[in-house]
Amino acid sequence: MKFIKPLFSILLITALSACSTATAKEDVKKDEPTIVKVGVVGDSTNFIWDIVNENLKDENIIVELQSFSDGTYTNIAQSEGELDLTSFQHHAFLNQEINDKGYDFTAIADTYVAPLNIFSEKVESVSEIKEGDTILIPNNVTNAGRALIVLDRAGLITVDPEKGNLPTNSDILENPLKLKIEEADPATILQLLPDVAAGITNAGIVQDNGKDPIEDAIFNLEIDPDDEAFAPYINVIVARTEDKDNEIYAKVAKAYLQDNVKEAITKEYGNVFIPVW
Repeated sequence: MKFIKPLFSILLITALSACSTATAKEDVKKDEPTIVKVGVVGDSTNFIWDIVNENLKDENIIVELQSFSDGTYTNIAQSEGELDLTSFQHHAFLNQEINDKGYDFTAIADTYVAPLNIFSEKVESVSEIKEGDTILIPNNVTNAGRALIVLDRAGLITVDPEKGNLPTNSDILENPLKLKIEEADPATILQLLPDVAAGITNAGIVQDNGKDPIEDAIFNLEIDPDDEAFAPYINVIVARTEDKDNEIYAKVAKAYLQDNVKEAITKEYGNVFIPVW
């Protein structure tokens, strides 16, 4: 029975080899990064997420951005499970979307405040706006309300203070210049400026169009992150409520809320995006 010992050796080697291969496959599987899909609007914040990904290297997590042209479509994609997180909207917009469409979303981190200012290609100051002029504002409820508040602060109109951060055109108490305040897609407002006196749109869109949201504005409403009036307009990272305690998503939020991200935002964007942590 001399063949038994060689046969046993072959079987042992084969078994060890199989175990080794299985272990190797498990190790490879363990080394595969976790991909987190984050929905954004435009590409103005890509730089921020590059740094977040650097912070996540030791966690073996990679954020993949998916860009949309409009926030409403971004929220639809998240509600349908195509995205893990979103990072483009402020509390007021999020709450309005939840109220209007029944989304089960939860903010898991506050990030920054972005300005919403007045722009024009026809005048250099709001004092030059004439009676009967047309001013464009965003056509979504929350940013339209915020734009009306900006016009109020600029002294062009007076809105009912009891309407909080969601006034509408019907809440305008005084409009001495009889301005025509019309709503338009925020992404098109800058292109429409040659046809109107002025317009108000989001800072990210302004930056994507090669303009400075503060320096190129004819009226700039100074932002104080500690002022409660700006709380509804703080941007947030959002998860589906069922995932609000997801450990992976918590690590993504933590990687965002780091000093190196804050410093990079301040250096890259100046006062365009103002961190709140």
